[in-house]
Amino acid sequence: MATKAKAGERRKYPIRKEDYELFEVIGDGASAVVHRARCIPFDEIVAVKILDFEKNNADLAKISREAQTMVLIDHPNVLNAHCSFVIDHDLWVVMPYMAGGSCLHIMKSVYPKGFEENVIATVLKEVLKGLEYLHREGHIHRDVKAGNIG
Repeated sequence: MATKAKAGERRKYPIRKEDYELFEVIGDGASAVVHRARCIPFDEIVAVKILDFEKNNADLAKISREAQTMVLIDHPNVLNAHCSFVIDHDLWVVMPYMAGGSCLHIMKSVYPKGFEENVIATVLKEVLKGLEYLHREGHIHRDVKAGNIG
């Protein structure tokens, strides 16, 4: 059973498949699918990224380390993971659900001609703060793009 976090502590998310109710797919790639989901014990909407090890030829230890790193990230401009766990041949990464969508989604749906220059400058300033944090902590973000900026 999941427990409430005390002041200053991070909430401990469950690491069992049965504790999550998967809804629609909100993103997909060559080796992973992201679902909007509900964390049942907390009655909270989250995003669950499911990476299929069999479809991904990458080093499994490396992928697991990267998922664990996402749990340890602590910066307001970098999306962290609540938890991660392995079910059969899948790695589940539970993350906050970003209801507003990505910059790519907003550009396509609301600003098809692109953002104003001052908006771009503001967004990039915040992205750079997040990247600076990652680099200071010894990490590299290998997939910076509008679809990964929320």
